Amino acid sequence: MSPDLPPPRVLAVATKSPWPPVGGGRAVMHHLFEALATAGAVVRIVALGGGDAPPEARYTVRAVGGRPRSWPAAAHHALAGRSPTLARFRSARLLEAVTEELARFRPDLVHLEQLHLAWLMPHLPRRLPVVLREQNVESRVLERLAAVARGPLRPLLRGEARRIAAAEAAACRAVSLVAAISTSDAEVLRALAPDARIEVVPPAWPAVPGPHVEHLDGDPPVVCIGSLDWLPNRDGARWLLDAVWPRLRAALPGALLHLAGPGSRTLAGRIPGVVVHGVTERALFDPRAISVVPVRAGSGVRVRLLEAWSLGVPAVTTPIGGEGLVAADGDGALLAAEPAAFASAVASLAGAPARRAELIARGRQRLVAHEPRRVAAGLLELYRSLPAPA
Repeated sequence: MSPDLPPPRVLAVATKSPWPPVGGGRAVMHHLFEALATAGAVVRIVALGGGDAPPEARYTVRAVGGRPRSWPAAAHHALAGRSPTLARFRSARLLEAVTEELARFRPDLVHLEQLHLAWLMPHLPRRLPVVLREQNVESRVLERLAAVARGPLRPLLRGEARRIAAAEAAACRAVSLVAAISTSDAEVLRALAPDARIEVVPPAWPAVPGPHVEHLDGDPPVVCIGSLDWLPNRDGARWLLDAVWPRLRAALPGALLHLAGPGSRTLAGRIPGVVVHGVTERALFDPRAISVVPVRAGSGVRVRLLEAWSLGVPAVTTPIGGEGLVAADGDGALLAAEPAAFASAVASLAGAPARRAELIARGRQRLVAHEPRRVAAGLLELYRSLPAPA
């Protein structure tokens, strides 16, 4: 794709629609595709589930009905050495929609959001460049979950991690370009597929001028938001509730933990000092609040940190939670791996305005690299570097 050509026509395929942009994965896609379209690219998205984009959106969405297969329906793939996790996203309806859009939209390239859609590769025209956007290194997530899992779940997770690692290596070699979301993820992917072209494209996230003003109960309010129905996030939230929160309440008796997101209502029960908001579109960031990002197993980057930086709220996370964003303790967030240290880090920010302001300022500095126009410009440059269609 020559630099002299106009911005490309991009057919993106996603496991979920970027609209509405609720939740980290959807919001990151929305900001990226909106910025690409603002820069002149014509962006058409085919997605499982979700909704069509509203008229004011700069991209268009074709939402395909249906959901990923159930785990029991996909489990037999493991017997053949294939990943059940990835097999869940094979969809005849999605393939039909993609085939129709290839003929109707006539894209210059195909952009696959997530490894789960690499199964489409044999069905795409060989003349078209294909970009694989990796929001996580899926095998790394499972390896880390296996490290903290107990009982029979551990070998099951390790087996699935091996199967997905093989699929990741094959997918990286098959596409024209892999867009990793962080330097640390890119290093892991390069080790899996040394001969693949892997570049870093950070997540796009806009800065919000000034702190978000919303009153939350608690002295201080402690906020944990996420898709708590996703196993890595659920594991981290469970660790927060069981191991960290009792220590933190002992240090700060007036603190209240605000838990929100899919899965939050089935997770918290009746734990003292916990306020459950369920699924909400509210940001839940009070200027007095402290954002906590308890992650023990993950990959990619934590959108909750980007959100905290943009809204002017200090954050505490684990070294794994800060991976790809926070280089060292205090570099936009406090880092702590053990329950007592995590609770102590949160408590240290209560009544410490200078320390809070320092973390917020550093976070906003780091947010510059994620400005949507800047990220879109970098990705467009990569698009243009791809071989021209034959």
